[in-house]
Amino acid sequence: MSEEQIKEKPKKRRTATKAAASIGPMVKALIGNTLKAKEEGKQKLAFTFIVCSQEEIFRAMDIIPVWTEQFAGICGAKRDSERFLERAESLGLSRSLCTYALCGIGFDQWREELGEMPPDPPWGGQVRPDMMLSSGQILCDPRSKWYQASQQYMPDVPIYNMDMPYPLFNPKQDHRKVWGYYHKYIVQEMRGLITFLEEQTGNKMDYDRLEELVDLTDRTWNLIHETYELRKAHPSPMGTGDAMNTMVPMTFMLATQEAYDFYADLHKELKDKIANKEGIIENERFRLLWGGGLPAWYALQDFNYFNSKGAVFPVETTYRMVAPLDEMDIPKTSDPVEHMAWRWLGFWTFWYDRARQRPGSEPDVERLISYIEDYDIDGVVMHEAFSCRTWHVGLIWQLHQLAKIYKPIPVLSLGKNEKQVKGQRELPSLILESDIIDISSYSEVDTRNKIDAFIETLESVEKSKVV
Repeated sequence: MSEEQIKEKPKKRRTATKAAASIGPMVKALIGNTLKAKEEGKQKLAFTFIVCSQEEIFRAMDIIPVWTEQFAGICGAKRDSERFLERAESLGLSRSLCTYALCGIGFDQWREELGEMPPDPPWGGQVRPDMMLSSGQILCDPRSKWYQASQQYMPDVPIYNMDMPYPLFNPKQDHRKVWGYYHKYIVQEMRGLITFLEEQTGNKMDYDRLEELVDLTDRTWNLIHETYELRKAHPSPMGTGDAMNTMVPMTFMLATQEAYDFYADLHKELKDKIANKEGIIENERFRLLWGGGLPAWYALQDFNYFNSKGAVFPVETTYRMVAPLDEMDIPKTSDPVEHMAWRWLGFWTFWYDRARQRPGSEPDVERLISYIEDYDIDGVVMHEAFSCRTWHVGLIWQLHQLAKIYKPIPVLSLGKNEKQVKGQRELPSLILESDIIDISSYSEVDTRNKIDAFIETLESVEKSKVV
């Protein structure tokens, strides 16, 4: 992409729901709250990551989260990340590293060097934290190293790193046999975090409030699942493009009444759309699965381009609760910290049982198969982001596994009165390539050409279907 295109403001994406359209002001308010809190100096601010399983803990202690991945994503969406990425490169960091982290580190270094925000920061900028709460997970390398790098420029800001493991999938072993060990370890990590926060704030944890917030998160979690399941309808009332907006309360506002109310409103909106047979687009031709990968935040308009070709995304694996809590088969406990640990383990191991039933399969593939069947999917789209290797590695392998299951059966091999059944059909796939916020890796022309060719493939498969 040329320098002129990089600096060009992104076109506004058309949303299908009022809820998605309301997210911009909501995110502005979240960042505005951090700026106001910093100015007033009455509450502690903490850098932290999404899917950290810490929300109830720091909200119960009146600590305001500063979501560093969110700010980097905003910089990308506003096409204003390049100067912060270049700043990080000037510090000796490679552009091949996670660009979320590079953007954040570059911004932090620049802010500390100036003693104030860099010029014209997106939506006011990212404040200096009082502490940094990282979560060393199997999910993402920067969760352990990002804040350590930023600490070079903020040596007085302490870090607490929570280790949040979960048992890796073993097709020959029931993960519940080792759940107890992992659960005990995670509970210890969470209690260690509470002790650290008590030391930093000078306040003791209010466990009654923590229990209330854990219950609120559970109810919100179940409501999100119920709401997103409504998208199975024909035509689908909401697509992945909108879901990349409506994920904000899910990932940045759990354990708040505002998040619960947002999904209650979204649930009603989708129910009304279904009742009125109102879809994402007027004529829904193809139903696609966003099968993996963070999106290119500067190019969300690509979802509208799919829509213009008659294709919609009723489901995605990105930013989605896997199942209601009562289906996770986790032990009951009256201790909110213990429950949070069980919920974490249930979230990451939910598809293990199903994967063990299919020789050679694995949990992520089973999740894809479930969505393909439940949402009547015609094709799969994945996005390989160059700098997000930890999560994006394995996506191509998953598509290869799907190809073994969803392969076309020649019409001539079917009997006169036979029809193709689930699993006996072709499932076209498309892999998009760019990055999460580094727009220099993106070509709109090439991307649109790939989409056009993919739509032609879907049309060809549609014509060849057995009636």
